[in-house]
Amino acid sequence: MKKALRYALPVPLKKYLKTTVYTALDIKDTLTGKRDKAYPPRRLNFVGSADFKAVGDEFSELFKKLGGLNPTDKVLDIGSGIGRMAIPLTPYLSEGSYEGFDIDHRGVRWCQEHISKQHPQFKFQYVDLYNKFYNQKGFIQPAEFRFPYPDNHFDFVVATSVFTHLLPQDAAHYLKEIERVLSPNGTAFLTWFVLDSDRMQRMKTVSSNADFAHEYQNSKTCYYSHAHNPEAEIAYTRDWLNHQLGSFELHTGNWCGSIGTSYQDIVIWRPKK
Repeated sequence: MKKALRYALPVPLKKYLKTTVYTALDIKDTLTGKRDKAYPPRRLNFVGSADFKAVGDEFSELFKKLGGLNPTDKVLDIGSGIGRMAIPLTPYLSEGSYEGFDIDHRGVRWCQEHISKQHPQFKFQYVDLYNKFYNQKGFIQPAEFRFPYPDNHFDFVVATSVFTHLLPQDAAHYLKEIERVLSPNGTAFLTWFVLDSDRMQRMKTVSSNADFAHEYQNSKTCYYSHAHNPEAEIAYTRDWLNHQLGSFELHTGNWCGSIGTSYQDIVIWRPKK
């Protein structure tokens, strides 16, 4: 029943209803004096329904614990959104730096005005990338996009809830770009929905929060949940990741009903250069 309700409404309608509800909550927070101006208003939240601050704080600690993030690192945040990952890192990267890019101009503008002005080492830029779920009018195709940074520039690359919205050609290209901009011995911290035979079976039960019922172009490696909008929620098989990445650490998430490190699966990748 839970999964049936989740996929019953069209994605655009769900996004509209979410924005409407969050706008009402923003008004309530302002009127009651509960609005925390260190964080963006809820109506700008296009990065998920979970608690914004709690998720940011969670990942800030996971970057350090699992990825080995250091205060002096140069960090790239792919899909920097409205600062969910950046805000909790501002006191930690006191001697490092942060670059983020995103396809939502509202989020980038908010980060520039509320984060960069206080923390000049944190920089954000807008990129007009096409994505059927987030930016249908985007001009640049993801598979043709070259990250606007030099080779071997970053010590730590973050992509949370990015590959869960990228189709195979785009995802493979992003991995190549990550490898290009990472310095030797650099680390990539990436979240995915990863499938194996056990999870394929679990998804048929109520214990899973996603179904990934649709196979992408008979690939046997890529699956999605929303029939008319594949980029809304995408999963890849472990075999596909093995082929693309070679060796990596996988920390399983709890999205499929089992105990996990976080909601999505976490991949720690250190490309050999």
